Amino acid sequence: MNFTEPFVSIIIPTYKDWQRLSLCLDALSKQTFPGENFEVIVVNNDPEDAVPSFISLPENWQIIDEKKSGSYAARNKGLQLAKGPILGFTDSDCLPDKDWIYNAVHLFDEKKCDRIGGDIQIFYEDETSPTNAELYEKVFAFKQAETVNSIGACVTGNMFTKRDVFDKVGVFNDTLFSGGDYEWARRASEGGFNIEYGESVKIFHPARKTMQELVKKAKRVGGGTAHMLRGNKIAAIKDYLKTFEPDSYTLHMIKAYGNSLSTYQKFKVFFLRFYIRHTMNFEKLKVVFGKVANRA
Repeated sequence: MNFTEPFVSIIIPTYKDWQRLSLCLDALSKQTFPGENFEVIVVNNDPEDAVPSFISLPENWQIIDEKKSGSYAARNKGLQLAKGPILGFTDSDCLPDKDWIYNAVHLFDEKKCDRIGGDIQIFYEDETSPTNAELYEKVFAFKQAETVNSIGACVTGNMFTKRDVFDKVGVFNDTLFSGGDYEWARRASEGGFNIEYGESVKIFHPARKTMQELVKKAKRVGGGTAHMLRGNKIAAIKDYLKTFEPDSYTLHMIKAYGNSLSTYQKFKVFFLRFYIRHTMNFEKLKVVFGKVANRA
């Protein structure tokens, strides 16, 4: 394959996460895709948090600031400077596989697709003794294949797209702190832009280790998706009450992705799922009734 074209722009939002960003950048520096054919744009979403001295960048990589809060505002800032006809997105806590960019470019060429949702592999801090939160993440976190194939969307922790998709459907909704990738994907699908799941387009993501981290994410997602109800309080109440209905999705996910778990661990994950759903839907209810959604 001839790599003189295309040029690829990688966009990474970061927020007070320099240590993990340094590992992400190190993984990007080891890509098999030629270094002169891609750039990396890191967007610091807290301009008052200065770039530490241990972060060093190649000549065609850069760190810019975006003071408007939210990862989608940060990604939009990166889009303004990106030069490539292919855009890749990941997060500062992710570790791209060495063939990440190469395989994405190859898949675009092979499938003639417009967007790619790449595989996200979860790993534990201690593989021999996962916490309850890590077990939950193993079953429910970042199931890109299901998301791509069922609703034509993917998370921006591992997404590639042609630049002309943004040119036609617009940028991310930067009023959102969560769910902006799905909202953008809906516009892309409605615009006729197809998506492929890229099993070989792989990144590695640490599982959230504590319940506090899971709860923070559930509240962020609940608050971030409240906009879809357009202020409809009755719909918000109905969504909250659905928390207490039987959940076939939970059983499906445990069956599909919990094969390595013991029966006891599966029960724990089942009840954790109920708690997380309750937290998420209750936060969505509160935001619809006037609470301000936050990024935490």
